[in-house]
Amino acid sequence: MNIRCAASAWLLAFALCGAAAAFDTIQTGKGKISGRIVEMDAAKIDVEQGAGGAMLQHVPVNEIQAVFYDAEPADLKTAKKRVLERRYPEAQAALERIKQEPNRPEIRQDIEFYKSLCDAKLALAGIRNVADAGRRMKAFADANPKNYHYFQAIETVGDLLLAVRQYAQAAEFYARLDGAPWPDYKMRAGVAAGRVLLEQGKARDALAAFDNVLANDAEGNLAEEQRIAARLGKAAALTALKRSDEALKIVDAILLKADPDDAPLMARAYDIQGTALRQAGRTKEAIVAFLHVDLLYASEPQAHAEALANLAELWEQEHKVERANRARQALEEKYKDSPWAKKAKR
Repeated sequence: MNIRCAASAWLLAFALCGAAAAFDTIQTGKGKISGRIVEMDAAKIDVEQGAGGAMLQHVPVNEIQAVFYDAEPADLKTAKKRVLERRYPEAQAALERIKQEPNRPEIRQDIEFYKSLCDAKLALAGIRNVADAGRRMKAFADANPKNYHYFQAIETVGDLLLAVRQYAQAAEFYARLDGAPWPDYKMRAGVAAGRVLLEQGKARDALAAFDNVLANDAEGNLAEEQRIAARLGKAAALTALKRSDEALKIVDAILLKADPDDAPLMARAYDIQGTALRQAGRTKEAIVAFLHVDLLYASEPQAHAEALANLAELWEQEHKVERANRARQALEEKYKDSPWAKKAKR
């Protein structure tokens, strides 16, 4: 083989290797899966792997954290990473920088979903309009029932409806989660149902709903996450029933084992702990619980707004007027449209 032929062969091989290396990547809680995505629906994504796509792998949606498509815009990739970090304003800013519409439909759907999700999260934090965010996410779910984001979209619509006290409609959307093929999602539906009942003041019914989730013996980390959510819900229901001692035992046990870096869990647990302590007349301890959220977990907007509202009232009870005013000012500036800010204005 002469030099020219050898060089041509090498360049061809290099080009083929480069083409073969162009993969989609699915990030799960167990690691990353690379290959070519050939099909998806609400429950799974099919990925071809190996030479010539010899192996087909089915990836369940409940295990997926994010999908990074080959040749997707760099700003979309950035947005997904920020969403995983729960940094929604930064994610939204990255999405707004995407000007050219991608050819691949899955990428276009991802852009619309993440824009809708950021709108929803900011609306739930009292920063954007809840009704507008709900309409946008519902439109995504209606238009893309076979997209892998479908169940997350449905749950988010439920969250937005619950925020505006549309209880019957919220329950209807949450009930759709029970149609998912995984035990942890059926448990998730039960937790959501309990939340709706609790928000309506039906604490006994909510307690029964959370206990029903806890009776599920499904195994695995995803199921355990829902059990913890159900325990926190049960603690909140017990607090509503004036059974604060029982509630505190549950929350204390969760905090003892929880990962302090799990901001959503920690923030929610400290808010429930603070509410139970406040109900028990343990004002100084309640302040400490809510301060955990304010100082350590302010990245969780809904929980932070709840903590600030409580701190404003508790500092006043302790005759710390300046601190009460600072908490109230932070609440109004950061979360002016949240239910907690509106309650503080009454």
